[in-house]
Amino acid sequence: MVGTSTSFTKEKAPCGRQVKGSRHHDEDSSGMVFDDVNFACGCRTIQHQFHDGSCRTRVIRHDGRMLLNQLSAEHAE
Repeated sequence: MVGTSTSFTKEKAPCGRQVKGSRHHDEDSSGMVFDDVNFACGCRTIQHQFHDGSCRTRVIRHDGRMLLNQLSAEHAE
């Protein structure tokens, strides 16, 4: 997997605040993609796409409340 980490200075977090943070992106040549964003306020967004085409998305607010926890079960044939 080839990963990159980048910082940002102002982006809207799941709680609605405009804060700084960092994004980590990994992917491989077989279709696996990870995109994780950590905000300075403590909020997080996590998107993982797997080799079979399914995708897990999580959005977590800084107080620990899960705003979204979704798994798509789309399988590539």
